[in-house]
Amino acid sequence: MRLRGWFLALGLLAAFYFCLPSVLNAAARQLIRADSLIAADAIIALGGDPLCLRERQAAELYHRGLGRKIVIAGLPFAWGGNTGDAKRRYLICRGVPSADIVVLPEATNTRQEASTLQTVMRQNQWHSMIVVTAPFHSRRALFTMERHAGELKFYSSPVPAEPPEWRPAMWWTRRRDVFITVREFISWGNTLAGGWQ
Repeated sequence: MRLRGWFLALGLLAAFYFCLPSVLNAAARQLIRADSLIAADAIIALGGDPLCLRERQAAELYHRGLGRKIVIAGLPFAWGGNTGDAKRRYLICRGVPSADIVVLPEATNTRQEASTLQTVMRQNQWHSMIVVTAPFHSRRALFTMERHAGELKFYSSPVPAEPPEWRPAMWWTRRRDVFITVREFISWGNTLAGGWQ
């Protein structure tokens, strides 16, 4: 009887060991929300991307006719100026007319971006928006947007899940991806609890 218990315990440990990678991969993939896109009133590239991968994707969607305007979020530099100005110049270099670029007032997190965006959308009579953000942040970003403005329509178009940003496959084997993934799971708990975002 005791031997049978040991074999059962070993079997359960082996199953856990061999199934764990699949479970971890699936959990990370659940962070991603990528919608089938249709033309929207505007496209927003959420802040927090120093490489401008989000702005690049927003420009590509704009040139494909999926939005008439691009909204970007800017933050002030400590030494003066604003990241929004730099992002505006980047988009202009990618062929987006200056008149089609809207810079949000300062927003330091997703909740503030959602609140400000709701106001901007209503002022411009926009009813739909494509949200471009990091893949690991896409589901939470859309959840936050929809919670702040449920009557408006949002679609998710995250940047590709690949380096240098983040990859969900085998994320626990790369230190940077571990940090990003664990932080995002913790942020989900905070978001659902209605805390700081």
